[in-house]
Amino acid sequence: MFFKVVVGLGNCGVFYENTRHNVGFAVVDYFAKTKGYILWKKERAMSVFMLKIPQSDGHLLLLKSTGFMNLSGDPVAKVCSFFKIQSSEVVVVCDDITLDLGQIKITERPGTAGHNGLKSILEKMGPGFVRFRVGIGKKKHPHMDLADHVLSRFDGEETEILAKKMPNICNSLQLLLDKGVLSAMNMVNRSVCEQNLTEQP
Repeated sequence: MFFKVVVGLGNCGVFYENTRHNVGFAVVDYFAKTKGYILWKKERAMSVFMLKIPQSDGHLLLLKSTGFMNLSGDPVAKVCSFFKIQSSEVVVVCDDITLDLGQIKITERPGTAGHNGLKSILEKMGPGFVRFRVGIGKKKHPHMDLADHVLSRFDGEETEILAKKMPNICNSLQLLLDKGVLSAMNMVNRSVCEQNLTEQP
């Protein structure tokens, strides 16, 4: 098993449900359902919702913070410390405004691109974790405040598009878990580049 933890980034609470910034939550929720898991266990001491999915060589842990995204590093670090998991064994599923809705990009680079959830995990865990970026679309207009954009909800058409793409998103996540980062990057990132090229005027 290449990875032991998959973290879905998001803000906990009804106010943030179905917002663009919570697409990480949506992905791990859908991924869990494909494995037959619906009920998450709340681990109060570590400030996470957790699912343990049995694997042939251990368990895959799915995590969602019970707090705010910009404090994600603390609960992730607590879990990894408790289970003796290295940063390089962690995948973080996060939103990305530079990608079209539902597009995926896998990266290992240590940067955060201004994402506060990634920044928090980087500060607590170091740069070794893999980013599984899911596109939420660009701002509706250039002058729109970024916070307003990421905390806005998907409209009806966008919700349908994301729902249709979710199986492929989760298949790509499974590919990453099964094949490792280099193989997954070659397949997933290349397909995104090819799609963008075919869409050029």
